[in-house]
Amino acid sequence: MVTLMDCIERIPLKLEEIANKRDVRLSGLLEYLERKDEIDEIIFVASGTSYNSAFTIKSFCENVCGIRATLVYPNIFVNYTEKLNPKALYVLISQGGSTRLVYEALEKVKKLGYLNCSITASLDSIIANHADVAIEMGCAHEEYNYRTLGYSTTVATLYMMCIDIARLYNNITEEQVSDLLEDFGNLYESLVEIKGKTLSWYYENKFSLMKRNKMMVAATNDLWPVAQESDIKVMEMVPMITRSFELEEFIHGPQNSFDDSTVFFILSRKGEDEEKAKAIAKFIKNEIGFCAIIGNSTMGERDLEINPRSKYFSTLEYITPMQVIAYKLADDHGRDLKRAVNAQVTKYITKTI
Repeated sequence: MVTLMDCIERIPLKLEEIANKRDVRLSGLLEYLERKDEIDEIIFVASGTSYNSAFTIKSFCENVCGIRATLVYPNIFVNYTEKLNPKALYVLISQGGSTRLVYEALEKVKKLGYLNCSITASLDSIIANHADVAIEMGCAHEEYNYRTLGYSTTVATLYMMCIDIARLYNNITEEQVSDLLEDFGNLYESLVEIKGKTLSWYYENKFSLMKRNKMMVAATNDLWPVAQESDIKVMEMVPMITRSFELEEFIHGPQNSFDDSTVFFILSRKGEDEEKAKAIAKFIKNEIGFCAIIGNSTMGERDLEINPRSKYFSTLEYITPMQVIAYKLADDHGRDLKRAVNAQVTKYITKTI
């Protein structure tokens, strides 16, 4: 039987395929945009893991590619957003391809005649068939609803999309594109190495992790959305109550709820509030309980040191430990990830078409 760990282990190969086939996969979108006026914004409409994927690449899209990026939840977009940007490209993301509110958001955009494209796991889906341009997510069939492969391939697809749109509008040069793609290639072996390190770390700390029933994850910059995705993965897979925070916000109101029944993770990258991250971790370790820094700016005891090889795309390296930890906690708690916990919810509300 395919395990969720098997899905995680397929990620490096799928990322390589996405990079190698990007010219073919994104050609339809680029041809579509070439015939239109230049966009001034990309608006991503998505929920859950798909939302986190778009949030993950927002900083890259704006700061490297020079394109403003906005994120909107489908329910807010459909029911509570009145004025839409006529110069934007609307990107509707749904891994299953049949999320009801994402479809309704697409219809809203199309009725106004605005530019749109979909990103779905299969091009043979109602959302993909309805969009002006359909892009394949790159994950193929993912055996579990708790998306690990889907998150990573969506992030990768969005990175490639931003690069190609930026090149189309001359926001970046061909040399910069080559440098970015070379840097992306550093991920493939790195993800395998990080998975191995995480498993070793997990077995060393398994007892401390298993005896706690809550989790908090904190990070800053583009690792904050990685923390949010970690939050969802642990909450839906283990399952246990989790919360994620931007690093500075973490030490305001939330610290009043810190206690020893909570596992604390801080995702930390050198040069990005690393001293603040270490100070918070030291406080938790000394005064509260279990805390681990994950990254290349660690303190030693209980921390999980990883050394990302990618300059621009290390978000995909930082999510790997949290994907592995979420799976191992779920497995060691005896969770059957093929079975929904509250399957009866579908009697009350329908999320798909």
